[in-house]
Amino acid sequence: MQEMISKILQIIWGLGIGIILSGGIIAFITIIGIIPLMAHRTQTSEHHILYGSAIMLGTFIGSVLSIWPIIIPVSNLFIGLFGLTSGIFTGVLIIALAEVLDVFPISDRRIKIKKGVTLMVFALAIGKLIGSLYFWLYPIFTELS
Repeated sequence: MQEMISKILQIIWGLGIGIILSGGIIAFITIIGIIPLMAHRTQTSEHHILYGSAIMLGTFIGSVLSIWPIIIPVSNLFIGLFGLTSGIFTGVLIIALAEVLDVFPISDRRIKIKKGVTLMVFALAIGKLIGSLYFWLYPIFTELS
């Protein structure tokens, strides 16, 4: 009986965390304007509500899966596509946040770069890619956590 109560409390806890986190993340992403910007750039503005719902659902499912280690058998191709799309989303989110905080115009004025801003953004993306690959390919980091 005590184990059943524990499971019910875990379910309530997981649902609560999932709802709070997904709401917070969708609010943060909406405030920095990434959803309308991506919908405008991809010319799919009529689906902007679907974008927000997908982000909330993904955050909610991720929160629940972080509590219960559910093993889902998928192929390596799916894992690769998931990693690629997650990386693209993270990169877009970071660039959008940097844009909102005016990082690029401020650094442009301080460093006085007239040309090569695109190259600078590309270098940041390549650095993120190399850092991520180094983190995942070398097991020393898994021993530290």
